[in-house]
Amino acid sequence: MNHSKIRRLLLCSLLGAFASTGVISKTHAQTAPIPDWLPPAIIYSVYPEIFSEAGNLAGVTAQLPRLQKLGVTVLWIMPVTPVGQPFEGRPAFNSPYCVRDYYGIDPRYGTGDDLKQLVRAAHRHGIKVILDAVLNHTAWENPMLRQHPEYYKHTDADPKNVASIQQAFTYADVAQLDYNNPELRQYITRMLGWWVSEYDIDGFRFDAASNPPSANRMIPASFWKSLPATLQKIKPDLLLLGECLDPELARAPFSLDYGWNVGDGLKRAAGGESADAVRAAWLRQTDNYPPGMLHLSLQDTWDAPDRDVRLYGGPSGAMAAAVFNLTINGIPLLYNGMEVGNDAGTINPHQKINWKSPYRQFPAFYRDLIALRKRYPALQQGTMTWLPNSAPDQVLSYTRSGGGGEFLILINLSNRPVKGSMSASVGAGWFEVTPSGSPGGRKHTYSPEFSLLPHDFAILRRVLPSKSTSRRK
Repeated sequence: MNHSKIRRLLLCSLLGAFASTGVISKTHAQTAPIPDWLPPAIIYSVYPEIFSEAGNLAGVTAQLPRLQKLGVTVLWIMPVTPVGQPFEGRPAFNSPYCVRDYYGIDPRYGTGDDLKQLVRAAHRHGIKVILDAVLNHTAWENPMLRQHPEYYKHTDADPKNVASIQQAFTYADVAQLDYNNPELRQYITRMLGWWVSEYDIDGFRFDAASNPPSANRMIPASFWKSLPATLQKIKPDLLLLGECLDPELARAPFSLDYGWNVGDGLKRAAGGESADAVRAAWLRQTDNYPPGMLHLSLQDTWDAPDRDVRLYGGPSGAMAAAVFNLTINGIPLLYNGMEVGNDAGTINPHQKINWKSPYRQFPAFYRDLIALRKRYPALQQGTMTWLPNSAPDQVLSYTRSGGGGEFLILINLSNRPVKGSMSASVGAGWFEVTPSGSPGGRKHTYSPEFSLLPHDFAILRRVLPSKSTSRRK
């Protein structure tokens, strides 16, 4: 288990707690444009080491036709740079976030030509490609540490003293960079631009972008805010995705960040807590951010404490969580293997994905659910209205409306059956479009009363004769 990444996860979760309680300032500089291709996106995170038997970039390229059929529109590739090794008494944890060379390709993954072939093939399949960028720290054996020790934080006042370079927080495998140095800022900005120009990528996912959650971030807000002016000159519709939940950085520069609080609410509901905490977290997240800001809908990631087929109370619980994440107004994130019910590994997994998982219902379920979202604008950018019901501890109920249509979604997040009723009528004309795999099958019809099996869900649709007048409640 990678203890360094566990600590990172805890710090990032702390950031989410600060954001949800409004501790972080709500001032916004709405400067970063949102790429046109982002609102309808389906993002797929891939860790090449575990994705195929070969464990390389070519193994990812070979699966692009399947990912296209699944409905993926954006491929986020976890770090492709060489990984740090134990060095002069410093440990290493085989973490891809321990960068040995900012301009290199990990030889286990292949070459620069392999990455170019992957990007070109992805573009032919209508899939954008974004890369992980780790800017807070480097491996101890990164040549920059000795060539430019002044680029790093020191425990003394001598910026040339290699021996006094400090580690990043409790992460013993990495050295912390010092963004008070303008030359480092220039170096990092040039390096990012080089990756865009050299490989024609479509954006970056910035690791631990607001860590720790305070004005003492490893990377100050002023650096982040400087990036769009430079990088979007190279590619105007470049995506800047921050691994953070920080209103100060919303739209300046990040047009997409992490919906940690809502995702944490889903996990807690699966563990027996009230499902209403999910709704409350969504409302806080919406109120704390500028209009148009988008958040990842999270379910399983490399940092998740376990795979989602166990984390949400079994495969049916994972499917219920997926229905929520693919029908709300966030940007859905699929972590590689979710679509087949992968059960291999826990936190920071290095085990190969189990593509032959016993949960045979998953592939068709995900194809149907993603196709539903991609087909109807209401599920992408439509208005989301929460509907009160008589069983809020178990059931989420809401509508999505737009583009001349409306959806009604009911999800039982608990492992208990539930009967209840809607507290308000939402009219008639509904028909069921629930994807395959629902515990209750396609037997749901709309009335003020509902009956749901454990982890059951229902998606109903109707055509609106005129523009919806529903409002967020």
